Amino acid sequence: MRKIIIAVFILFVSSTIIPQELSTNELDSLYNLFTFIKGVQTSDKMQKQLEEYPEITKCGLGLVASIKQNLNNFSLEQQNVLTKLLDRPINLPNTEVSSNGFFLVHYTSTGSNAIGYDINLLLSALDSAYNFEINYLGYPAPPSDGSEGSDDKYDIYIQNLSGLYGYTQFEIKVTDSRWTSFMVVDNDFPWYSSANPPKLPINAARVTVAHEFHHGIQGGNYAPAGSSSPSFRSSDVFFYELTSTAFEEFVFDDVNDYYAYMPSYFQNPETPMPLNEGYNLAIWNIYLQNNFSFDILKRQWELIPTNDALKSIALSINEKGSTLGNELNKFGIWTYFTNSRTISERYFEEASNYPLITPAATVSFTPPSDTYDMTIGPVANYFLKVNLPSPDGVLNTIITNSDWQKAIENSSQALSFTYSLFSDNYSGVRIINDNYSATFSNDNQAFWNNASILNDIVVYGDSNYTVPSIESETFAYPVPYKLSSSSNIRIVFDSKQSLDEEVNLSIYSAGLDLYFTGVKPIQSTYLKNGKTYCEIILDKKDANFFTGVYIYFIKTGAEIYKGKLVIFDD
Repeated sequence: MRKIIIAVFILFVSSTIIPQELSTNELDSLYNLFTFIKGVQTSDKMQKQLEEYPEITKCGLGLVASIKQNLNNFSLEQQNVLTKLLDRPINLPNTEVSSNGFFLVHYTSTGSNAIGYDINLLLSALDSAYNFEINYLGYPAPPSDGSEGSDDKYDIYIQNLSGLYGYTQFEIKVTDSRWTSFMVVDNDFPWYSSANPPKLPINAARVTVAHEFHHGIQGGNYAPAGSSSPSFRSSDVFFYELTSTAFEEFVFDDVNDYYAYMPSYFQNPETPMPLNEGYNLAIWNIYLQNNFSFDILKRQWELIPTNDALKSIALSINEKGSTLGNELNKFGIWTYFTNSRTISERYFEEASNYPLITPAATVSFTPPSDTYDMTIGPVANYFLKVNLPSPDGVLNTIITNSDWQKAIENSSQALSFTYSLFSDNYSGVRIINDNYSATFSNDNQAFWNNASILNDIVVYGDSNYTVPSIESETFAYPVPYKLSSSSNIRIVFDSKQSLDEEVNLSIYSAGLDLYFTGVKPIQSTYLKNGKTYCEIILDKKDANFFTGVYIYFIKTGAEIYKGKLVIFDD
């Protein structure tokens, strides 16, 4: 119940909600929160809530967007107050331009909005964010706002935000997917100074400008396409926040403010990805960057204008030759090896500073077999801890569901699976060791993955979901193959077979489940660079394929060829 209450409260802060969905009480909650942050009213109750739940104070992007979108539904008195608060801050007499000439900072040295850190260090931080995100990674800069804020530079306003780090406010839609924006940053971050041990407020300002500037890039270049579309989809807010929080770490690795938000994910990894507020999932993008480079993160944003965030994530991974399920399951293994379980030079670089994962369920195994029927939401990891009889130790199994389409439809739905454990090494499909085996079953194998860790050693998962290296020249095309395509899948390999000779073809899922086995004739041959290449054709109707990575084996005489298929159901 406590988790539900927190989630509902955070919803007002981190989500854009369509007007007809908000009751009068919900509108009042938005009004009270924003007027508190802006210093119009004080509230001991609100202050306590902000202190108890750090997720609420991180970023006001969703809060501001929710208020703007629902403005006409507030009372007239509330509208008058909110309209003024949504205007660009005034009474900030001082301005400074960053050395690269892109940013204009508005601030004051007196009164309640007086800046509490070195303005030159802030300007340097802005330049660092720009250099990394624009110059190094190649993101396009946010569009100019014309003469708003006195000139065409990107405006940052330093203002007392009563507990909020900052926010980015989108203003005007200038083209199909581009919005102008400005940034508001807290003036002194008092919770940093009062921390134990105390932290420097400038560090909070540094990560805030890295975070908010990426929001400016997101809405400035990758807003949902369409003349009447909003600056971002309500269902995608988690993605905006997890990306911007990850960029805090990428730009300012030494600050590590994202540590504060991680416990809520590590305590509930079975929460579907879209139902997280996003700040706690920065490590997902850190994982992707470690395994694929920064390009995959940029590619996701290029897909966002015409695709939901979850589909964009799945597509970008698919383009790299893997699947969301494979990577989410491996991510589960990475999140297991943290804190006291950290393995030097493996998994997350800063893993020793992360919390330990909390299993969704803990059970005790009774030989000779036990079956556990469980449910999980879409796009999530379920950690099942099984206490084995002494002295066999503990088995942790990670069940992953990656059905992003179901998550887009309804992230709260429950998907069933069964995990069976046996006290021998032959009854189950998966061999754990000489004494145990397991079987994992569900209603649609394409969106499920499973890994197991026995006494802190991965017994299956890493190897099963890694496509074997290709020993001979062989490839399948087109890659990735879309099930909506009218064409067939063609597989080419270097062999001296003749036209119409037959080869044996077997296809397995990434989890090594057999999907197809049969005989295929060689359809064509050709000579290139002194080698003979043969081509066989796989009709997509030959097997009930779903989105995923598949491993194929071609046997001809004593020779065996292997490679991978990447299939996507769009």
